[in-house]
Formats: sequence, C-alpha cells, structure tokens
Amino acid sequence: MGDVLSGTRVLDLAHGIAGPMAAMLMADHGADVIRIDAPDGGPLPDLPGRRVWNRGKRGTVLDLTSADGRAALDALIRDADVLIESFSPATRARLGLAHPRLAALNPRLVHCSITAYGDGTRDAERPGYDALVAARMGLHWEKRGWPGGGINRQAGLPDPFAGIDVPKGAVEGPERDGPLFAGVPLPSIGAFHLASVGINAALHARLRTGRGQHVSTSLAQGVLAAVIGGWQRMEHTDRPYLQTWIPDRRAPMGIFRCADGRWVHNWVPNPSWILTMGGLDSLDDAPDAIVVGRGHRRDPDRLGTEPENLVILHHYFPLMAEAFAKFPAAEWERAGARKGTPIQIVRPPRDALSDPWWIADGCVAAFDDPDEGVIRAVGQTYSVERASSALRAGAPRIGTPGADIAFRGARPTAEPGQRSDGDAPEAPLAGVRVLDLGLAIAGPYGCQVLADMGADVVKINALHDGYWQCNHIAMVANRNKKSLAINLKDPRGMAVLHRLVAAADVVQHNMRYDAALRLGVDEDSLRAVNPDLVYCHTRGFESTGPRVGLAGNDQTGACLAGVEWEDGGMDDGGRPIWSRANFGDTGNGFLSAIGIIQALTRRDRTGQGARVDTSIVYAQLLAAAAAGAHVRADGSEPDRPRMDAEHHGMGPFYRLYRCADDRWLCLAAVTPAQRAALTAALAEPPSGVTPSAATDELAARLEGVFGQADAETWAAHLDHAGVPAEISSETFSLGVFDDPEMIERRWVASFDHPYVGRLDTAGLGVDLSDTPGVLWGPTPVVGEHSREVLTSYGFGDDEIDELIAAGVVRAWQPGEPVLPGT
Repeated sequence: MGDVLSGTRVLDLAHGIAGPMAAMLMADHGADVIRIDAPDGGPLPDLPGRRVWNRGKRGTVLDLTSADGRAALDALIRDADVLIESFSPATRARLGLAHPRLAALNPRLVHCSITAYGDGTRDAERPGYDALVAARMGLHWEKRGWPGGGINRQAGLPDPFAGIDVPKGAVEGPERDGPLFAGVPLPSIGAFHLASVGINAALHARLRTGRGQHVSTSLAQGVLAAVIGGWQRMEHTDRPYLQTWIPDRRAPMGIFRCADGRWVHNWVPNPSWILTMGGLDSLDDAPDAIVVGRGHRRDPDRLGTEPENLVILHHYFPLMAEAFAKFPAAEWERAGARKGTPIQIVRPPRDALSDPWWIADGCVAAFDDPDEGVIRAVGQTYSVERASSALRAGAPRIGTPGADIAFRGARPTAEPGQRSDGDAPEAPLAGVRVLDLGLAIAGPYGCQVLADMGADVVKINALHDGYWQCNHIAMVANRNKKSLAINLKDPRGMAVLHRLVAAADVVQHNMRYDAALRLGVDEDSLRAVNPDLVYCHTRGFESTGPRVGLAGNDQTGACLAGVEWEDGGMDDGGRPIWSRANFGDTGNGFLSAIGIIQALTRRDRTGQGARVDTSIVYAQLLAAAAAGAHVRADGSEPDRPRMDAEHHGMGPFYRLYRCADDRWLCLAAVTPAQRAALTAALAEPPSGVTPSAATDELAARLEGVFGQADAETWAAHLDHAGVPAEISSETFSLGVFDDPEMIERRWVASFDHPYVGRLDTAGLGVDLSDTPGVLWGPTPVVGEHSREVLTSYGFGDDEIDELIAAGVVRAWQPGEPVLPGT
C-alpha cells in the first residue's frame, strides 16, 4: 500500500520547534519533505533537536530576500501540497508568503502558519520564544498548580485546605516560591500537535473540495492546550465528584526515592499496599497473596481522588517515603508489575533512548546524521495499518546551497479517489461518524479533537459512568460529543453497538486490549461487523515486550521517557517532577486523532479501512525530542542546554529572574545580537556580561542586577533596547475567559452544562480558513443523547422504548439527577 502520506509533497520553511516537528511527522509517514533554510541558517540554527526534527527530509538553501530565491520558492509552491512556515505576520507579508498570494500560485496548497500569538492579535509581533510565551501567559505558574486547585482559583474561592501542614518533600519541585521554568518546551509541543491535526484535516477536506486552505495555530494556542485541565471556570464548583486533589500544588504525586538513590513514580498512590510491602524483607520474594491484586482501577485500597483525601495523603506520605526508601527502584518496578499497579522508574532521556524494548518496538530508532554519525531518537509514534511508515534517513546538512530539490517522481494529475465536488463542508470532518469507547483522558481527548474538526462523535458510556463523565477531568475531554449509555455486558446492548459499528467510520478506545477482547470490542470482532472500519487503539506503553499488558498512564509515560527528568532539572541535581501542564495523555490523544484522519483520507482513496495504534509513552518521547533529546550510537548524549535544579532556566540568557518587587522576569537573549543588546541595555554591566558569556557566575550577577528594579521597569527597558523579555504573569489565567480576542477567535469556549452551570474551557486550537472547526456543546451527561443517537442510526421509537424499559439503554432527560443522589 505504500506509506500513508505517499505522494504528499511538503515544504518546510519553519524555524523553531513546532513547524519542523510537524514536517518530521509527515516525513515519518511517507511525505516528500524539503527543508528550506536561509543562507545564515535562520534565527535558530543551533537548536539541539534539529538533527531529529529534520530527519527524512531533503534540504536546500534559499535566500528569500532575493528575487532569485523567491522565484525558486514559487516554483516549488506551484507543485506542493503543504507549506509550513513560522514567520511573524509582518515577516510573512514582507517575504510574499501571505496566503492569498500562495493560493493564487497553487489553489490546492495547504498553507500552515505557526506564530507566537496569532495573526492580527495585540501581541502578534511580540517575540515568540517558548519561554517568553510561557511567561506572558502564566504557564510557568501552572507547572505545580495552585493551592486548592485551579477551579477554585478561577472561581475566586478561598483555599479549602488553607493552613494544613504539608510534609517535607511532598510538594514537587524546588523549595522556593514563584514560577518554575519548564524543561520541555510546552508551547511548541502544543503547537506541533495542533498544526499536525490542522494540516491533515485540511488534506482530508481537500478530497471533497479540490482546494487547499490556510491552517493557522500559535504557541499561545499551544499553551491553552497544555493547561486544558488547569484552566476551567465553573459556575457550581461544589458538585459531588467534580473536583479532585490532583491539581492542588500541595498534593504528593507519587514520586519516591528508593534505596539505590533512583526515583520511581507510583500513580495513583495506594498507601495500604505500599506500607504492607515496606514491612517485608524482600519485594521479589513476597508471596502472591500480598503482591498480586486485581489491577489498580479495581483495588479497594487505592486512595480516592476526592479533595478531602489530600489530608489523608499527607498523613501517609512520610510513611510511604520510608517504605520506598527500603528497597531498590527495580524491585518496586517488578512488584508493581505483579500487583497490576503502575510503578515505573524515573530515568533520563539517554536511558529511554537505549531501552532495548523500545528499540525493538521502533518507537526509538537510529538515523545517520551528517555531522554526528549514527544517532538514536524517538522513532515511530503512531502506525496506520497497511502503510509501511518506514522512517528514512537523518537530517540534511544545513547550509548546503543547491542541494537536490527536484521532486521525486511525476506529479499525479489528480488524487486517487478525490471527489472534488467543490462544495466545502462546514468542517473538515463533517459526515465522519466516530464511536468513542474511551475512558479518562487519553482515549476521549483524541475523539474530542476529531469532534472539534466536525466529526459526529458518539460517546459510548456504560450505565454507571456518572463519575467519569462529571469530574473536572471529563469536562476537558468530551465536548462536542453525544452520549449513548449502553450495557455492553447484556447481549442486547452488544447488538445495539454492532448496529452502530456497521454504520460508523471509526471506533476508538484506550482500554487494555485484554479487556477489549473480554468485552467483545476487539478489532477482529468489530471488523467482522464492518470490514472498512478505522479501528484505533491507544495504550500506555509500547506495542511489544513485557510492558504491553501493564497499566500505564500519563505519569508512568513521563517518567519512562525522560520528561520528568528534564522538567526536574535532574542533570543539575534536581528532583523529578510531574508537571500539571504536559502532553502525555493529551499528546496520545492528538496522535490518535492524526492517525485516524490520515487513515480516513487514505480510505477515501482506496476504500480500505485500517488499524491505528499509538501510546502515551510515544507522546512523551516526542515531548523529550522537543527538548532536543537524542543519543549517539554508544548511548552518550551530545551537549545541549539543561535546566538547573532550581528551575530558573537554561543558562543565564534564557531563564527567570526575580525582580525587586518579587515579580519575575523571563529573559530570552538567545542570539549574539540580542546578548549584545542586553549588555548595552545594562547601565553598568556586571563584570563578565558579554555576548559570549554563559556561566552560573554570570547568572548570579544578573540576578543581582535584575533585583535592583521592579519587573515592569525592566520589561519596558528591555523592550526599548530590543532585548526579548516578558514578565511571568501570575494572573493571566484569571482573565483568559473574559478576553475579547480569545472569545472572538474561539480560542476559549463557554457552554451551559446541566451539572456545573456555566462552563468555560479552552476552545479551538487550530484555525482553518475554509472549513473551520466547531464548538457546539459541553461534555454530555451520561445517556443525554441516547434517543437522538439511536434514531440517527436507524432505530425505531418502539425499539428504543423497549431497550430503555429493559435497562439496556439509559436515556437521561433534563430535570433528572445527573448522578444518583445529586
């Protein structure tokens, strides 16, 4: 069948991280990608991850400020499918890359722009480095979260547990106040995922219209995607089961140091079992009666996530820490596997990229780099069945004028299977029917992405799913869906599902596959009903090896892939941290949505369905790759910037500084010219402040300088001097849902929800000019749309009434309790 993107031709003009990574993902799946660099390498030629992000691409150099360079680019544009760039709006216009002009050159072109804050916004021309966007939008404060959680803070409510005693070591991160720098570039990771969704959705829409369009996203929208769980505003915050202790910054997140000095992550904590194990002489020799359980989700001793359990968790935390400190990390990992509870070792990216199981799986792969030789990095992160998806060679050497830029092969006159009726659908996935059997975040979030792109998504709920559908986690992963509540353990319920499957395009779930087999929703069973189905399964771990059957989650993926190591500044002696803002579960959801869209596009061309497969650890490996993680053939890591143990930043010129008013300034003087401007801007530069200096001593000197004035004064002064800097905002999130620009652009969304009242959340993360996304409804109540869904799938009124009367289907009506007893 060839690669899923065979015949797709992509021009990558983007600098930074998000654009090159989006183009990398396309190259990984068969697109012919040409990397186009400026003669001087562009604004960020030395980012450590470029060797990974540019793999599989061909390269050339074009001077877009010259007539010859622009003419050469125009020739490439006329024959391309996709162009990705990350110029500011003003620069894009100056270079002749405004979308109307590109569409005139090639009406079929999908043109993707990735900016800092979006076109036409008040901040459109602000400097767009990750750290600065994170500072301006308050992302650095979300790494640990807030006392009492973000929901109470958004509602202006007091901390419900003010004054509680917090055990030493329970709060993650360094023992200081203020914002925390991120070890992984979250705004760019979010923008990368969003751009990838938008590009593939536009290519899918092009099958119908025959036309391309402008796809745009921004690092600002990447921030909104990163903090989707923390930035929610609700009218009724006291509803039963709505809130949990998880977002509270004082909550221990299950990270413990073991006897050998290594750390493990245990999520969700189970104090009873941990203390029992801590009383043994050996974990490996523990009898099955103590170790083996029924899995963490069904464990009656697992600590619940109700907010008041924070106090209980604090009581047990020192005892659990003592128990973990009794045995080596590997013994705890093995005991967790026997128990069925997630416990994994926190490891650096270099260990992740040397994992033999991951190398065998292909999620870690080797490439030939023109400068470093063989390197290993993140490999295949999702698969589409019947597509070879073979990863190609390493990155092209930057700065080679006249490199091969001729397209491979002849250009087909039309895409196979293209309808080209010229009618633009209301949304790129309009008419696509999706059945969502997922739970928690990783599965449902991917289907929410599809729903935002216009797919008709039916959430298949169990009759008892009230809790999962009404907590704050569900509120950010299930909008734009309709809920059908079925008892799938009743043969009549399974018969209902089969009728839906027969008429659906996609089935997606994230349950462990043995559970899918027991329930009868495995691929073979459902493909027997609908052979052309796109069947998507997402997992916690890799596809092969001994971890496959283990319980996995965002936390265990982050510690295994090296994200907690990077975010904790552990190379500088810091402690691991699981950031409340991250792309594990949600990154997995994005990858599943991207794979599904590609599978649907190819099905329209070939008539054949496919299996789509991805996992949380794959998403976390991509997050580590965004930080530049890769290793040489011998397992050693090349030099690259590392975050310090106190989470200030990555060297003196790219970090946070406390000012005289106890507010924090984020500095991003990353080029020699910017560092020279910084030196000139300081009235009396401390000794050693030169454009080339980069030492801990220099950072300490700069701390003294910035501590002499307030943050507003420094921000204005550096702006005037042309030095990129922003104040790290502690309050941005409190105004985000009332921001006129955010509202107008639908970057935030407001709904009326029958359980929590007015509900405000992040909105659309990617904008499509001709087939925009949709926002029509909040997370549904279990069974809210049962009648509507069954009717739309051909069930008669009498059939529906009989199913409801028999208790096979639940049909919720307004005015009824959302949950029993509420």
